[in-house]
Amino acid sequence: MLIRCLVLITAGALTSFAQEPPPTEIELSATARKIAVAAPPAQVIDLIDDQVQREYTETLRRDLDEISAIAVLRDGLPALTDEKSFSLWSDVGCDWLLMSKVSQTNRDNVAIEAVVYDVKSGKRVTSINQSGNTSTYRRMAHMVADAFEEFLTGTPGVANSRIIFCKEDSPGVKEIYQADRDGTNVIKLTNHKTLTMSPTLARDGRLAYLSYLPMPAIWGQKVPGGPHVRLYPLSDNLRFNVYTPVWSPDGSRIAFVQTDGKGHADIMLLEVATGRIKRLTSMDGLNSEICWNPAGNRIAFISDRSGNPQIYLMEDDGTNVRSLNIGGTYNSSPAWSPDGSMIAFVSRFEDNFDLFVYKLGDQVSYQINTGFTNSECPAWSPDSRQIIFSSTREGRNRLYITDLSGNRVERVLNQTGCQQPIWVRSR
Repeated sequence: MLIRCLVLITAGALTSFAQEPPPTEIELSATARKIAVAAPPAQVIDLIDDQVQREYTETLRRDLDEISAIAVLRDGLPALTDEKSFSLWSDVGCDWLLMSKVSQTNRDNVAIEAVVYDVKSGKRVTSINQSGNTSTYRRMAHMVADAFEEFLTGTPGVANSRIIFCKEDSPGVKEIYQADRDGTNVIKLTNHKTLTMSPTLARDGRLAYLSYLPMPAIWGQKVPGGPHVRLYPLSDNLRFNVYTPVWSPDGSRIAFVQTDGKGHADIMLLEVATGRIKRLTSMDGLNSEICWNPAGNRIAFISDRSGNPQIYLMEDDGTNVRSLNIGGTYNSSPAWSPDGSMIAFVSRFEDNFDLFVYKLGDQVSYQINTGFTNSECPAWSPDSRQIIFSSTREGRNRLYITDLSGNRVERVLNQTGCQQPIWVRSR
């Protein structure tokens, strides 16, 4: 098994870069990846503050630690980084060396060039260039990591992504928040001072959600960057309630649940531009917990029509309803992976609610052994490689991320009272 060890160096200047083209084939371990990170220079270089360089380096190091295709070396590293020292890096087990040049191009802008070398051959493996405002070092570090992961795997990474979620601010008051993938830069997106929950985001960045103002109604943006307005219903004098809006992938429709107050709940479609409503289910019982497939032509949902809650599929016009037949006596919270191949869900197992994944191609499901009890609200990473979920394992609800094996679980935020996460790429 081959492990590519990558070392990250940040400096004010790059030295003696070879100009050979990158190799056409790169061997990678299927299970391990590492990175060694040398401290940036202690002095100010190219007008870049030393503290800023350290922040960029630490952010990039943490991001690269998340990439399973490399392993990060940290201890006993050489002090020199010129080509003559490459043999020293090879001696400590390093395969690749990544060096970053961070330079300020003018008062408000910065440029970053990251170059990866094969220390044994001295050849350049790849180079990555980013530029931006002087206040966006962390985002540029995320973008470098994502570009490097795309070079390694063919799929962009998710370091430069956002998590949107609802959080309890006080008893009876929830609002919508967002944070960077690493849990930093938390921003409050709503301030209705009431129950505000079930966030959903269209691909063009429009936010929608449910808020009690004073009755439950769907609020959101009709245009990207526009004001938050009431989308449906437009009147309070109605004998039904609405819940859990979910944008269609093309951003033209919102699927939601509508109840009649008599123990019935059906799935409806709102055409946002016209306000027209279409009913997709019509029968006794509860139909809820909606998710779209990435193509936008199919919906998964929960129904108790057979007795206990189970996952069903239907076309986006309400036809061809069928059970997913995944087993278990109580299944809920379906979430379709962005690549369309899997559905994550929660199932009651030995008196706990655990995470499961159903592989549509194989028609089999398996449990993600996170060791957590009472997991809920799973949502996929944009690259379909990880799942974010809510759990009360440490008391009140917190957000956690797991890989698909459950072997690597991490808490995303220190805040409590967090639920209903969604995970999207940053724009």
